[in-house]
Amino acid sequence: MESVLLKASDGASAALYTHGAHLCSWIPAGGTEQLFLSKTSDLREGVAIRGGVPVIFPQFAALGSLPKHGLARTAVWRLLRAGQNADGAAQAVFELQESIASLQVWPQVFKAELMVTILADSLGIDFTVVNSGDTAFSFTCALHSYFAVQQIDEVQLHGLQGVRYRDSVSGISDCLDSAAWLKVEGELDRIYANIPGAIELRQPHQTTVITQTGFSDAVIWNPGAEKGSSLSDLEPDGYQRMLCVEAAAVMQPVHLAAGAAWSGSQSIRVSATKRA
Repeated sequence: MESVLLKASDGASAALYTHGAHLCSWIPAGGTEQLFLSKTSDLREGVAIRGGVPVIFPQFAALGSLPKHGLARTAVWRLLRAGQNADGAAQAVFELQESIASLQVWPQVFKAELMVTILADSLGIDFTVVNSGDTAFSFTCALHSYFAVQQIDEVQLHGLQGVRYRDSVSGISDCLDSAAWLKVEGELDRIYANIPGAIELRQPHQTTVITQTGFSDAVIWNPGAEKGSSLSDLEPDGYQRMLCVEAAAVMQPVHLAAGAAWSGSQSIRVSATKRA
């Protein structure tokens, strides 16, 4: 698969594939790898990659008649440009349009664009969809970000207290998160609706602040030990070293009139924990 390497003027780096416009590595300036990529992921065209940041469009999960998680993550995108900006940030922009293959399963005319920007301790991912046809359509989508963690038992997720969610494990559709912070214990698969602000992924050594615009929801996912062992493309005990915090538009599908556009973004900043 064709890869694209980015390096900012301060040393921050990222690696992507044109397959899925898939971001598979992000290392902040002077830092370490922040994205989880399974060592047993099948890196072949037409096959979804386990880890990094899969682009989910135009259907989230199996919530519709299309293939699970839609078409974008296994399609080959076109690289429009890649390089450094005037401020030293590194950036890549990819484009995906309808094809003969996509029209057979989703008969809509569209243009999608993904822009990835890195500089210092920050990563920005911007996703845009344009309805370039003459009829309206609806879709769900997500940036399925897999964050690398040192040990899942040590993770605290803050920013979700008081937010309602759908529990995809139990099947209960209207739950309220009343805890001050979320601890991952066993399989976790929740769709939080109407996220009010930033989500903080806290570990003993660092804090990752995750903000989003345009995307109304957030999906929090970890397969746990039992389900994780059943995923052939997830490395042994991989669930202990990852947590998905996804910017998503799922609970209320996006409706696009002919000629209209929609945009959503996920911004991530990493900072080391200050020791007393």
